[in-house]
Amino acid sequence: MVREFPTIPFERFCDDVVVHCVSEKQARYVRERIAARLGELGLRLHPDKTRIVFCGRTGRESSYEHTSFTFLGYEFRKRTARAKGGGVFNGFLPGVSRQAIKKMNQVVKGWQLHRWTGRTLNELAAWVNQIVPGWVRYYGRYYPSLLRPLLRRINAYILRWARNKYRRLRSFKKALAWWNGVVRRDPTLFTHWQWMTNLWMTG
Repeated sequence: MVREFPTIPFERFCDDVVVHCVSEKQARYVRERIAARLGELGLRLHPDKTRIVFCGRTGRESSYEHTSFTFLGYEFRKRTARAKGGGVFNGFLPGVSRQAIKKMNQVVKGWQLHRWTGRTLNELAAWVNQIVPGWVRYYGRYYPSLLRPLLRRINAYILRWARNKYRRLRSFKKALAWWNGVVRRDPTLFTHWQWMTNLWMTG
C-alpha cells in the first residue's frame, strides 16, 4: 500500500484492513490490485468479508448494497450526532457493534450473578469491576448510549441477587428501595454506575 498507493490511507489490525478510497471506481481497482498481490503470496481476500462500502451521509445510501462495516468491535455507519454548538448533523460514525454487544451479553449471562448468594455485594462488585469498566472505556468512547441495555442487564442481575439472598427483599418494591439506598450510600461501588443516571439504572 505504501509503495503502490501512497495517497490512500488505510488501517490494519492483524488480517483486518480498512482502505479509504474516494470513489467506487478507485475502490474496485485497489481491491483488484490487493487481491493480485495476495495471490502472489498464496493468500486471498475473504470472499464474504471483503466488500466495498458506501460511507455516505447524504441520503443516497439506498443506491448501494453496503452502507456500513465493522472494524475492531465498532460498527461504522451513518448516524445522527450533535454538534458542539447544539445543532444536529449526519455523520459516518462508529458505535459498538451488534456482534460485540451480543458477545458481552453472553459473558454477563454466563456469570449468573443472581446465583452468587454465598458472596457479599462487595465481592460481586470486585468481580464486575475487573471487566465491565474496560468494556465501557473502550466501547463507550463513541455513542455510549448503545451500552445502556447491557449495563441495565448487569444491574438487573445484581438486584435479582439481592432478592435471592435476602428474604425480606422478595417483593420488588422493597428490593428497589434497598437498591436506591445502596446507590445513595456508595454510588461508586460498581464502577459502571459512574456512567449511569439513577433514572434508567434498572430500566
